[in-house]
Amino acid sequence: MNAFRYLPFALRALRKSGPPLHLTLFVTGRCNLRCRHCFHFKEVAAGAPGPSAAQVDRLAASCARLGPLLWVSFGGGEPFLRRDLSELARSFGSRGLRHLAIPTNGLVEERQHDAIAQILRENPQLYLSVAISFDGPPAIHDAIRQIRGGHARSMASLRALQAQRAELPEDQRSRLGLGLLLTLTRENQDELAAHMEELARELRPDNITLNLARGTALDPSLLSVDLGRYRELVAAKQRLIESGVLPYFDFPLARLAVARDRAMYAHVERTARGDRSAHLPCTAGRLSAVVFENGSLQPCEILGRELGNLNDVDWDLERLWNAPAAGELREHIERTRCACTWECAQADNVLFNPRAWGSLTRAALGAQP
Repeated sequence: MNAFRYLPFALRALRKSGPPLHLTLFVTGRCNLRCRHCFHFKEVAAGAPGPSAAQVDRLAASCARLGPLLWVSFGGGEPFLRRDLSELARSFGSRGLRHLAIPTNGLVEERQHDAIAQILRENPQLYLSVAISFDGPPAIHDAIRQIRGGHARSMASLRALQAQRAELPEDQRSRLGLGLLLTLTRENQDELAAHMEELARELRPDNITLNLARGTALDPSLLSVDLGRYRELVAAKQRLIESGVLPYFDFPLARLAVARDRAMYAHVERTARGDRSAHLPCTAGRLSAVVFENGSLQPCEILGRELGNLNDVDWDLERLWNAPAAGELREHIERTRCACTWECAQADNVLFNPRAWGSLTRAALGAQP
């Protein structure tokens, strides 16, 4: 994968208007777990089916007309419960998508292996990252996710995916990243940093994504997090990177992504503390968008306001993206200095802020890997 493929996306930071670069698509509300920290629990309880493959294809085509996407994340529910997941990936991959991220609980074992193999085979220019969720040592993890033996199964699932990757042809093996996803909650905050280090040394993932519990939750008590523990968790991840235990995903500009993450975590903590002294203008609704199972197009997972519903425009995102209502919502986000702890938006806010490019470049030059 060539780093020069990424240069056109940098220009988008200099223009307020233009196509989205980052899309989160909730492909299903169906899930085999009932995680107590889940902010999407209502859709999960309803088993929201998500868009059809034909609707997703129309969505991908409209995104391509606007301009190629840099990053798509498949959310849920549990994405691998969709038997046509590889077809959804192909709709974007065949139209120039660079990165596809799929978070998973790792408990749909056979289906995830088949889907991953097909996605890599059918999309030769696509980098696929798959992250399995862990929420602390076995007893805490299983209690939060309400499944007995879930921690052990998730560990076995990652090992099986690593074995699968080792058997792939080199051109596919180099395009598959396997990571962990950890969410800090009140219930795991005292143990998560230490357990993350244990997992990193035992499982040797490519990366670890850290989330701070946010929004609503099936069990709201889990949202009351000690931000000192969050800082400890972030520092522990940095130590793993600096020691070489955590290599990060192997794609062009990975050093820049490491530097971006460090700045993003710091900004998430400041925002969670209510510190607006170093406000970053939010790019949600300009550079990124979220599509929920029912077709609702929103700037992010937090604000709860629509740019419109894709079902009203035959899943043509372009018609909603350039509509007056979308412009009004973007102006609202800018005028109110909207800020939250959603990591996906904050990562974009850091990376596509030209004022931060100098510090990011300096940090990247000294960053691992």
